[in-house]
Parts: sequence; C-alpha cells; structure tokens
Amino acid sequence: MDHSKVSIEPAGRTVSSGRLRETMRWFATGVTVVATNDERANYAAVVNSFTSVSLEPPLVLVCLHAHSRTCAAIQRRGSFSVCVLAEGHREHSQRLATSQPTLDDEAFETVDGLPVIRDSLAGLLCEVESMQVKGDHVIVFGCVVRTHYARRDPLLYYDGQYRVLSGQFGSASVPGAATARK
Repeated sequence: MDHSKVSIEPAGRTVSSGRLRETMRWFATGVTVVATNDERANYAAVVNSFTSVSLEPPLVLVCLHAHSRTCAAIQRRGSFSVCVLAEGHREHSQRLATSQPTLDDEAFETVDGLPVIRDSLAGLLCEVESMQVKGDHVIVFGCVVRTHYARRDPLLYYDGQYRVLSGQFGSASVPGAATARK
C-alpha cells in the first residue's frame, strides 16, 4: 500500500466509523492501561485516548467504551490508575486489550489500593472528578492524587502496529522520581 497518497472522502454530514478509524490510525500515540478494582476483581482497559486537561487543578481524561466492565467499575469505585506503558509491556497491552486481569495478575502491583502495571513508564492515581457520555464512549475526568515516572523507552502505537523509539533511555530510572504526591 502506498502511504504517500492522500485519500479524501466526499463532504457529507459525518464520516463513517470505518473511515474515522482508518484516519485515526495515522495518529502516533502512547499506550496506556486504565485500571481499577473492587473486592472481587481487577478491571483494566488498554486506552490511547488519554490526555492531561489542567495543571491547576491537576486533571486528566481517559475515554472508555460506555458498556465496558472497566468503565462500570470506575464509576462504582470512584478512583482509577493510568499507566503509560514502556517498551517491554507489549504483551500486557495485547492481552489486556482482549481480556480482564485476575486479582493475582503478575503484571500488576497494588499502590494505595489501586492496581498499577509493574515497571510502567509513568503512572497516575486519580479520583473521578466527573464522567460524561459522548457517543459510544464515556469521558472520565480524573483529579490526579499521585504520580510516578521513570526514564524508559515508551511503547507507541501507529498505523495499527506497536512501535518503539530507538533506545533513547534504556531502562534506567530517574533517581528520586519514583513517586510524587500532590
């Protein structure tokens, strides 16, 4: 397929879902796992619709499918984690894109009562600030109460495939940057 050719769909009220999906694959993005839990289970979703919204107050948003178990669990619990995946987390992303984790899933550890991906590139613990239904998704706004990060190469997603940078950081952590509180 020649990716250098531009394809333009005729003007209309809206584009088809297939057309939007095809167009959005050209947006390179990081890969995150959004997770929460209750007394019975861990819940997680692989998400690339994640962004910071505000520094004051510290707000982020994630978009989850409206009928997902993860979305329902976040609404019940009122808190969630967002883990930015590193280069070595491809298998976690592929598995969690199609199945839910178990309570004893080795990919996760518990921080302040929430499941987080071990050795993630960055992570945020959030309290739900609000939720808004838009189309077939729910936009979840979270107030960030704790963060961590490490200098590692990120796992990226572009053109329907996982990608990595060329060894910018390796696996070294930043001293003193493991955890920051509000």
